[in-house]
Amino acid sequence: MTTLTPHHDGSPLYVSDLAPDLGDIVTVRLRVPVGYGPLSAVRTRSNPDHEPEWTDASPVGSADGWDWWEAPVAVRNRRHGYRWLLLHEDGRVEWLNQTGLHSIETLDAEDFALVAHPAPPSWLSDAVMYQVFPDRFARSAQADTHPTPEWAIAASWDTPVDPVMPGRSQQFYGGDLDGVIEKLDHLVSLGVNLLYLTPVFPAASNHRYDAASFDRVDPLLGGDEAYIRLIEAAHARGIRVIGDLTSNHSGDRHEWFQAALGNPGAPEEKYYYFTDDANTEYVSWLGTPTLPKFNWASDELRRRFIEDTDSVVAKWLKPPYSTDGWRIDVANMTGRLGDVDLNAEVRQLLRRTMLEINPEAILLGESTNDAASDLQGDGWHGAMTYPSFTRPLWGWLSEPTGTPFMTAEGVERTEPWFFGQPIGGIPRYTARQFVDAVVRFTGSIPWRVRLGNMQPLDTHTTRAASRPTPPRVPFRSRWASW
Repeated sequence: MTTLTPHHDGSPLYVSDLAPDLGDIVTVRLRVPVGYGPLSAVRTRSNPDHEPEWTDASPVGSADGWDWWEAPVAVRNRRHGYRWLLLHEDGRVEWLNQTGLHSIETLDAEDFALVAHPAPPSWLSDAVMYQVFPDRFARSAQADTHPTPEWAIAASWDTPVDPVMPGRSQQFYGGDLDGVIEKLDHLVSLGVNLLYLTPVFPAASNHRYDAASFDRVDPLLGGDEAYIRLIEAAHARGIRVIGDLTSNHSGDRHEWFQAALGNPGAPEEKYYYFTDDANTEYVSWLGTPTLPKFNWASDELRRRFIEDTDSVVAKWLKPPYSTDGWRIDVANMTGRLGDVDLNAEVRQLLRRTMLEINPEAILLGESTNDAASDLQGDGWHGAMTYPSFTRPLWGWLSEPTGTPFMTAEGVERTEPWFFGQPIGGIPRYTARQFVDAVVRFTGSIPWRVRLGNMQPLDTHTTRAASRPTPPRVPFRSRWASW
């Protein structure tokens, strides 16, 4: 009796074509431990157009203790799901899908899936990404010439970070893009080949997710010329660079919003959700008034933001900037409000525009919760999604305490926050719970898309190096460089 179990995944060893088109026949393979069973039949079950379709698998040989089976699958939908059925000679039935082996029928959402949309660039799955939060990463000598903005709480480089509002968003260290250039060789030494910058547009916060414009780089970071210098220097070292864009909202200082605020009839009023006749009340991101929410029913917004040749999305992908893609902030919230759901339209429009400009550019969406419904290959190449990796990793390798921090006054406090969850701190997971969480939150995402998911050890919201850890796991020292 073997303890090994049958296995299949979406890699080339098991799938003959990772980028099929509609109508293509793809060969899928299953490996079964020698002595497992015995089996009277192996089949695939697909569900095209929500109608079941079966194919019989044939044995193709044995090697290294495994029996191999293969079956043809016709790709009939853009996201074509399939699972394996194993019939035992003793009458038992087993089903194999992306969440594992089951003795009862399984959900279509957790099927293996062939994706008949244009494939992501091949370099994505080999990327080692480093995220830079420009205000906090490095200061060049030029940074000393920049004035402290009126919205900021000035901080010296060695001032402790204050994670409580208003310090969380207003504490200003003055890092700049030329400072990032000076650290590129350090990133090379870490094996980094993809640099992800959080927003670089002018704003009234240290994080810059409240853009006042999408047409220029913040002068406090060195402006457009510093951005060009950084990208050219990174490219010369074999490092690609992607930007960060808020498709869900702008800042309340943004020129589009200011043109519409208090001005009924302004062309830009349709870009947002104003809720009164005077255009003074509006919908914002999570009720934050500095972040008015975009209304993607506006054709003019779609043109200016995505579709036009000089749109926001297009401009920064083209020379002289030539960025290598976008990470879209709170992508899961984009285009959604009440009974309105335009998310699929927006992500597909983003993907289509980027393919036209640069087929080698990547499109990643942040999803703060369960991302599976949005990650089926039609838009995002992958996602920054916390429950599928980051939160369970921290739960496994951190002590179950609140998030400690030092205030500007030198007082240690604990904040009951965990990557957006006010649950009293970081929970404690076993290794099994870590695995179960990863499987649960990726089991409904096609293999090809899962390969494009960011696997952040930490992010701009909080850092692993500052977490308390149990003595048996050197979490702090292992991840301090990240």
